[in-house]
Amino acid sequence: MSQPTASNSSARSRWWIFAALILLMASLALTTRSFWLDETYSARFAEQSTPAACWHLLREIKGSDPQMPLYIAWLWAVEKVVGHQEIALRAVNLFWFVPALVVLLRTLAGNRSLQLTIFGAAIVSPFAWYYLNEARAYTMQFSTSLVLFALIGHWARQTDFSATKERGHVRLFCIALFCLCGSSLLSMVLATAPLLVLLVLVPLKSLRQLGNQFWVSLAVTSAALVALGIYYLWTLHSGDRATGIAGTDWRNAAFIAYELFGVSGLGPGRMAIRSGGGGLETFRSFAPILLLFAATAAALLFLAAVDLKKNLGTKKLALLFLSVALPVGLLLAASHAMHFRILGRHFAAMWPVAVLLLGLGLATAWRRGKLGKILACSFVGLYLASALSLRFAMRHEKDDYRGAANVAKAALAEGKSVWWNADRNSALFYQVPLANGQTQANAAAWLANPDTQSIANARPDVIITTRPDAYDDRGGIRELVREGHYQLATNLTAFQIWRRIAVDSPPSQSK
Repeated sequence: MSQPTASNSSARSRWWIFAALILLMASLALTTRSFWLDETYSARFAEQSTPAACWHLLREIKGSDPQMPLYIAWLWAVEKVVGHQEIALRAVNLFWFVPALVVLLRTLAGNRSLQLTIFGAAIVSPFAWYYLNEARAYTMQFSTSLVLFALIGHWARQTDFSATKERGHVRLFCIALFCLCGSSLLSMVLATAPLLVLLVLVPLKSLRQLGNQFWVSLAVTSAALVALGIYYLWTLHSGDRATGIAGTDWRNAAFIAYELFGVSGLGPGRMAIRSGGGGLETFRSFAPILLLFAATAAALLFLAAVDLKKNLGTKKLALLFLSVALPVGLLLAASHAMHFRILGRHFAAMWPVAVLLLGLGLATAWRRGKLGKILACSFVGLYLASALSLRFAMRHEKDDYRGAANVAKAALAEGKSVWWNADRNSALFYQVPLANGQTQANAAAWLANPDTQSIANARPDVIITTRPDAYDDRGGIRELVREGHYQLATNLTAFQIWRRIAVDSPPSQSK
């Protein structure tokens, strides 16, 4: 029997290291914490007993969830195997992320430095860590997009291209493209970015070979995408759309880059940003470390751009920039015009662009002597600190709907009257019995944006509030607690629990 060569042994060792890092990342990123608002919607759809029941709930709730057809169908199916506990519905994200990392590693196998730096930028990414821990479509989106960009890079580097050897890659590309487009309407728009990059980087001769060799696969995929497009148009016609609580301006564009490039863990938490209205004052105390991160990231992006210009030329680099900028700009313009808020998570399909640029910048910096190595190490340290902060720092905790639901159920069990001034479906997922706007025995009164007059004479024992911009925009609840009959008993993440301390008349029903 022949002995393994040193190179084979080294390659095998690297794969074991890669596998260990993936497992470590998964164990650190995933938690059993409460679902936040959006996640409870995913869980509510998934827990329905039949596809018909899931569809009925989708049509009842409206919002943008019907525009995530493939993700909702996938989550409904896997819930029947893993259940709908928090850790279970988050752990299934690994089904998308781990294979995407394997594809990335295999397509970069010919370039060890890029393989290590791009994989490192992906595995330690604060953005990836944050959204791996959410039962939403974002991991599905950035994972399938990563597969697309990895395959495009594989085809672009082929010096002796042979379409007959690419059957598996073409099928994988078609599946990833369909999954990305089926994950959400916004991702279907952003899927144009890898397609445009494909046209820029892969020689026309190679594309023609692929088209001639695999026209059936491409035709089937095209038909499936057309069907998805028709479905999305129908949802828009039916009134399904994202929340209109806030619009999009320059701050949203800045926050998208802030998230995608991994800065967010070093800054304030989402609740602080939201309560501060997204103003710069919220970031003031974090400015030194944010500026340091921005400086190191900008230096890496500059080095990546220089390397790309050297290898591709100015024209191709400009075309690559336009390939990414056009769909991103289109979504930003549409969100501004239609007054719906768009955030970094909605651009999850663009995460591979950030990872590939950062990885290329790290590889280039490492080759540039001592200063380059200092730059690379400084960025990696800040990048990892950002990821760990997102995972462990209290300021980055999400809405504690489970904790608030437990408070409501305990108060009801004691015979107290409870108002639930928060999301209705999240309460139902955590099994809080609700009555619409009425104080009833054994049920919490659900109130959304009540006016002052309608609740002026009511005095429930417990009021549970969250996000006044969404659930108390008329100020009725805030006016009631300011009158002095209530004190803040408990602060949960994104929730306030108010308990009555003085009663001047028996509790009455709200109108």
